Amino acid sequence: MNQNTRSLLALTKASLKMYYRNKGAIVFTLLIPIALLSIFGFLSRGRGTSIQIGLTNHASGEVSKQFIEKLKGIKAFDTKEITEEAAAVELGKGNLDLQIIVPENFGVMENDKLLQSSIQTRFNKAKPQSGQIANLAIVEIVSNLDRQLTHSPSTLDVKSEGVTTNNLGYFDFILPGILSMTIMQLGIFGVAFGFVAMKASGALRRLQATPVHPVYFVFAQAFVRLLVALANAFILVGMGTYFFGFHMMGSYFNFALVCIIGILIFLGFGFAIAGWAKDETQVAPVANLIQLPMLLLSGIFFPRDGFPSWLKTITDYFPLTYVSHSLRKIANEGVSLVDLPVDFIGMSVWLVIVYFVAVRVFKWE
Repeated sequence: MNQNTRSLLALTKASLKMYYRNKGAIVFTLLIPIALLSIFGFLSRGRGTSIQIGLTNHASGEVSKQFIEKLKGIKAFDTKEITEEAAAVELGKGNLDLQIIVPENFGVMENDKLLQSSIQTRFNKAKPQSGQIANLAIVEIVSNLDRQLTHSPSTLDVKSEGVTTNNLGYFDFILPGILSMTIMQLGIFGVAFGFVAMKASGALRRLQATPVHPVYFVFAQAFVRLLVALANAFILVGMGTYFFGFHMMGSYFNFALVCIIGILIFLGFGFAIAGWAKDETQVAPVANLIQLPMLLLSGIFFPRDGFPSWLKTITDYFPLTYVSHSLRKIANEGVSLVDLPVDFIGMSVWLVIVYFVAVRVFKWE
């Protein structure tokens, strides 16, 4: 082992001790994300007792109106009218207990006779209890309508099937968001405040007078934060899986790779701020100015689908949007990073931009 390697290992070990002596770093990079994860995990468990029904009505006759009226009259049901495609997505996410599809010919008369027609219902096979209970009520409503309209053998009926889904829920959406937030704050705040404090104290200037090349010190600091980010990802995913049923549909390798790219991007932001700022009073406003818009508008805690089109277009290019979107796609849909070319290119462009700026503005004192 040559002298440079020994110096790098010693600096990495010292940087790790330095990092965890900072109690604020432990709070912001580990305890707060765990607290947020626990809060959202318990909230996602505490859904109301009403049964969630997604209704798609293709019919327009009087019989379908009677069916919908009776359905909405059941107090235990929370029924919302929704398109068939959207209902299938919500059923897969675990937000619906039963999907109901009323066909176009439901209740249609021809030659004074009621046409044979069937209502289609679908429930999530992963948690069928509520869906099957609701389905019994649907069968009863349709049977009553059939008896009222015809005395012949059953004309209106219900066809039900269980649907195999990923059984995803809100917690599966929120965990990649919390992890993305942790990566951003670890990179920006963890580097910016620490380096500016060392710059203000003259430690960085004195480091240049030692035999150790300053680049090794910077690399050691970055490597420590990379290790911390990966450890946080391991802890959050482990907690989410064990305590709150988080589903990892994709590759852990791809998931970790996006975490690494994300921390490298936000480390660049941190180095750029640290290089520009002269003291800690200049760090906080600039760091917050950068991270707050991303925290609020990158879809960390809620989907961006409800944004105005102009705002969604702008936030599409946020680095945190690329990171959180990639993590969600890998975790929730099982895609690989190769299947996310826009996100990969976006993250790569941000890597180039932030380190170009960081190199140009960084000063050792």
